[in-house]
Amino acid sequence: MPPVSPVAGDDLALALGGDSRAFERMVEPHLGRVRALACRMLGNPDDAADVQQETLLRAFRQLSTFRGEAALSTWLLHIATNLCLDTLRSRGRWRVEAQPMAKEDCMAGESSLHRDLMATVSDPGFAFDVREHIAFCFTCVARTLDAETEVALVLSELFDVADRDAAAILGMSESVYRHRLSEARRNMEHAFEGLCSLVNKAGACYQCSELRDLTPQARRGREVPSLGEHEERWRRRLAIVRDADLVGGRSRALHDLLFRWIADKGRAFGPAARV
Repeated sequence: MPPVSPVAGDDLALALGGDSRAFERMVEPHLGRVRALACRMLGNPDDAADVQQETLLRAFRQLSTFRGEAALSTWLLHIATNLCLDTLRSRGRWRVEAQPMAKEDCMAGESSLHRDLMATVSDPGFAFDVREHIAFCFTCVARTLDAETEVALVLSELFDVADRDAAAILGMSESVYRHRLSEARRNMEHAFEGLCSLVNKAGACYQCSELRDLTPQARRGREVPSLGEHEERWRRRLAIVRDADLVGGRSRALHDLLFRWIADKGRAFGPAARV
């Protein structure tokens, strides 16, 4: 991530006095990072939008607690992460097979998902980006983890948050955090190996190639990449996922549609008990 400019002292003083415009100037450079965090953790764009809005409201109300000892972006991510945790616990985890379930629904006659999907890929403003779809798949599989394990994965692998800072955000020791992160990596790799046809031709999900083929040829983008041998797959997939833009990318309309369907239909577990 690029370095973040320090908070302008004048804006901070004005915002502490209740000036909402000064506060907006302070947080505006960091909104993309907050939005991306919520999207990567939650999937459902409606939940992500709610978290972004609530993050700003809480930050404005709690601005007197910001001491400038950490970057403003870190402080905002701390607030957003805790809100994401609350949402993840309340919404429940997603099924590992959620994406194949969406495919099955599309193939079951004239479903509303099928009609909406075809309308989306046929829109002249839509273009399929396979890297964005790989990032979408990563978020779907991550949502099958328990809340704290998923958050550890996203903070470390996608946002390069140091173990010490991520552990503090989650309210756990560094050793417990590292255990969560190791568990997340192991579970994610296992789930992908059994699901993603990029690495397993017997896998259940062929969405990358199928959705690309549904898109008019001029807007199909690059070919589906090869991820190489087993030891390379996790590293190469992560590189793709980090670079992909789920928030403002060319394929966002498609992924928002699928995220909403899976959020509604793909839950395997109910709300988690708060610990």
